[in-house]
Amino acid sequence: MSAATTRYFNKGVMTLDAPHIGWVVRETNDKIVVFGEGDDRFDIPKDKIRFASRNVLIDLPFYEIVRQYKVSRDEPLPTDVAPISPWPKEWPPDVDLATYEGRYPNSLFNKGVRTQDEEHVGHVMKETDDMIVIWGHYDWRFDVPKSRIIAVGRNVILGMNYPEVFQYRVDRNAPLPTGESVEKLGDEQGEIGKQRQPGAASTSEAQ
Repeated sequence: MSAATTRYFNKGVMTLDAPHIGWVVRETNDKIVVFGEGDDRFDIPKDKIRFASRNVLIDLPFYEIVRQYKVSRDEPLPTDVAPISPWPKEWPPDVDLATYEGRYPNSLFNKGVRTQDEEHVGHVMKETDDMIVIWGHYDWRFDVPKSRIIAVGRNVILGMNYPEVFQYRVDRNAPLPTGESVEKLGDEQGEIGKQRQPGAASTSEAQ
């Protein structure tokens, strides 16, 4: 199996002494990103995985994971792709956000999301023509219309206060706005990494 093939996305994660510490929300070539309780986030190297079936078992006690791999939930999610942002550093006063969205349809992927009262909501895991799918604290997921976006820079800013976000909360395992299974998110992440691997095209042709 290719290192870029997603195997762990959306699986529960356990340690040697804890039956559940969170869920895998991102997989790269060398690590998994786990969102746990509250604001907990752990970026764990794949070489610390003992095995994976229904759940992923990390070959460490929980306190070691906290000590070595806990990071701020606000930090950008790691990716195998070096992102290049097309968004301007400063927005003109008469900016038409829809124009930018039409020109750069995939540019919101992986960005952090905040509300206008400066609360962190989560990260964009999927973008469609009119929606963004956000994975947030705990196992929360929000499918938010793009019409609620008021600005985009390093983060996507929603034109609402934090409590209002919960009107867009959906079950974490619900189908995506496109009607596809949530597992499609993992497939897309794997495809991005695979396309960026040196020699990926020649390997495919050789087969």
